[in-house]
Amino acid sequence: MSSMLNPIRRQFTMVFLFALVGMAAGCSRAPLPGAPESPEHLVHFLTEPSRVTNSSDELEEVIVILRAGVDPIQFASEFGATLAEFDDWGCARFVPNPNESADLLAARMELDSRAITAEQDEMTETAESRQKSVSFDDGLGSPQAYFGQAQALPIGLAIAHQVSRGGNVKVAILDTGADLTHPVLSRRIVGGWDFIDNDADPSDVQNGIDDDGDGDLDEAYGHGTHVAGIVSLVAPDAQLLIVRVLDADGRGDMMNVAQGIIWAKQHGARVINLSLGSLNSSDMVQYALEYADEMGLVVSVASAGNWGAAAPVEYPARSSHALAVAALDNSDQRAAFSSYGSWVDFAAPGIAIRSAFPGGGYALWSGTSMSAPFLAGASALLLSVHPTWDMDMVENRLSSTARSLEARNPGLDDLLGEGALDIGAALAPDMRPTSTTGGKKETTNRGM
Repeated sequence: MSSMLNPIRRQFTMVFLFALVGMAAGCSRAPLPGAPESPEHLVHFLTEPSRVTNSSDELEEVIVILRAGVDPIQFASEFGATLAEFDDWGCARFVPNPNESADLLAARMELDSRAITAEQDEMTETAESRQKSVSFDDGLGSPQAYFGQAQALPIGLAIAHQVSRGGNVKVAILDTGADLTHPVLSRRIVGGWDFIDNDADPSDVQNGIDDDGDGDLDEAYGHGTHVAGIVSLVAPDAQLLIVRVLDADGRGDMMNVAQGIIWAKQHGARVINLSLGSLNSSDMVQYALEYADEMGLVVSVASAGNWGAAAPVEYPARSSHALAVAALDNSDQRAAFSSYGSWVDFAAPGIAIRSAFPGGGYALWSGTSMSAPFLAGASALLLSVHPTWDMDMVENRLSSTARSLEARNPGLDDLLGEGALDIGAALAPDMRPTSTTGGKKETTNRGM
């Protein structure tokens, strides 16, 4: 299938694969069909969907979750639309006819009982791409500098790693992909999917094109590699699922994100990291997050955003099914760029974080996208020790051990969540004494 899609995409032709449609099932929380490993689960009917945007990043497309058994081609025909994409979870993309706008088509489809959700699609983006925060190389990158960086000291990793290293926990990184051969990541990656190119190679790649027209080329290249490296720093024995839902400019759309969440859950992810955001919410993404949550044992983490203010508020950070993370400096002060508000759950390091970068190297990057994977990694450490815990249980432990930020952040009381992430303190209750030798207690961990 993948060998067929590329030439078809270049030719801008329409392919109607009726046989595969008959195999499709609806997108439902309990349960969705098993996720296949091959591209057949994602069928492009219109091989180059519309990507016309307006000033709010809305796309001239409508994304819908169809109930089980609904024929997407017939559904499109009845609404005078063109089916552009459909997967076997019931997630479909439609292009309206030239005489109708996407928002009007979405409003009509939303009223149809065969649609679980229907909305105008729009772009989502990394906070760093939006605020033009890019990676940089100070020339000091090395494995030693990465593992020993001062930015990680306040969270107590050395203590935490005496208890857990995240073994037997899968963490999904929904981002720009990753350098699959990087020394920090290669032995930890256990699977992945590319929802941008629709293939099984989620590599973090450049294309040399200013796809978003902002004057910068591939400004988010390496973002997913960097985020994955932070997860590995915190939870070095965790298994990584690399899910590419953003291009090298750091942009993707809501359907890709929803599909990535579903794919991650169906491939065993216990933690899902979403270092991305949009100013508008998405019913399809919310449904996917609810599905992952209600199927149990998943912790979803999102970056709070880099607006440096309480508004605007990004999504999925404000979703009730995700933990939002703000950024701190090394002295527990809010990073000047970090968003804050009553919807934030935690704060973690986010300034000049050193992590993996494509090509086997290391780079520094600042942003709440770097803060979120600290919490994702901490969640993996706890889930490794407590495999039956859900998101509420993980959140409760992290909340009860977080450091207060009131003294160093006057006026921001309750606007930086439960406080500063302290992973060492969060794992300390799971360290138990086993023997006493020479007047000194020796300790061991639980659940490893």
